[in-house]
Amino acid sequence: MYRWALSWLLRQTVKLDVYINRVYPADWNPLYYTGGLSHFFLFVLVISGILLFFYYVASLDGAYASVAYLTDQVPYGAILRGIHRYAADGFIIAVLLHLFRNWFTDRYLFARDGPWISGMFLLILGGFIGINGYQLVWDQRAQAITLVFVEMLRAVPAAGSALVRLFLGGAGISDALLPRILFLHVGTASFLYILLWWHYVRVRHPKVWPPATWVLTLLGLITLLAALPGTRPTAGVAAQPAATPTAYPLDVFFLLPFWLVNWLPAAAVAGGLTVLLLLGYVIPYIRRESVPQMGVRHAGVAQVIDGNCTGCELCYYDCPYNAIVMVPSLHPGATKAAANRKLLAVVMDSRCVECGICIGACPFEALELPKFLEADVLRRIEQAVAQPATA
Repeated sequence: MYRWALSWLLRQTVKLDVYINRVYPADWNPLYYTGGLSHFFLFVLVISGILLFFYYVASLDGAYASVAYLTDQVPYGAILRGIHRYAADGFIIAVLLHLFRNWFTDRYLFARDGPWISGMFLLILGGFIGINGYQLVWDQRAQAITLVFVEMLRAVPAAGSALVRLFLGGAGISDALLPRILFLHVGTASFLYILLWWHYVRVRHPKVWPPATWVLTLLGLITLLAALPGTRPTAGVAAQPAATPTAYPLDVFFLLPFWLVNWLPAAAVAGGLTVLLLLGYVIPYIRRESVPQMGVRHAGVAQVIDGNCTGCELCYYDCPYNAIVMVPSLHPGATKAAANRKLLAVVMDSRCVECGICIGACPFEALELPKFLEADVLRRIEQAVAQPATA
């Protein structure tokens, strides 16, 4: 059932690509740049976050007052807050699209499990940073989020009470809380770039930036949302520690777990999230297909035909996964073009994802996928063409 569902989703993904490519030029298909879109929104978050930081006061008395001052009195302050908020939503949307697209197209198996695992960390920490951002405002919504978060921490077996004291900075809410939240917000955001390095390290040509058309369009869209009266952020209502908030606005991308606590215990929500996230980490390793089941998708690790390799490095530069290295050649090649080579291509088995890009990059027929040989493909094409058409 799981494999059937993934196969069906793969077909729908391809159909969606075909439809979008009819509307836009293929180079503008946004689904080809979901990783780059995530990076773009993260860049906007960092720049707008730095500007917001200039006005923020991390204390119970100063946090809400500084946000209200920024929103109501600083020129374009409300728009700046809105850009930060909608860029955060855009980041989560782009990351989820990136995750599902790679899941549905099998781009997480075998040698690609590293980017998947690092991507899961990026998703989790991105959500955590977004929750911290709402807490920093220290309005009634922030107060409600903090109370629910404390209950979730308290539900952690054995370490719950210690985690609560560490988060609050004492037995209860005090001026030690907001500096901690600010540190978690800024420090975790900085750590994202280390995770991005891990995410990109195996990819030679990562699409870290979408086309300029999409950059300008999305920047204009989030600016428009931030400026419209109905969607512009407001200062809200200040937190009142003596009272328990009963209602607050919901951001579905970050605050959905806090909405669920209206019907479920905080411990159940925290446990459900933990199970869901753990399932995300094991996706590359559950119900892996065997080689016969994968069929043409398992073409074997690329192999270098020593005698034909000229050391031109075209395969080295075109391989997206850093699976090919160039080493000094100890002997000349067998062909005239390879007679004076200085380098020889070597494929690293543990990194090869059997994509076949190197075969297309090599003009000297020096690379082959052992279970998908060019001669076999041509023979099958000839056989298919030779068969009489059936009504």
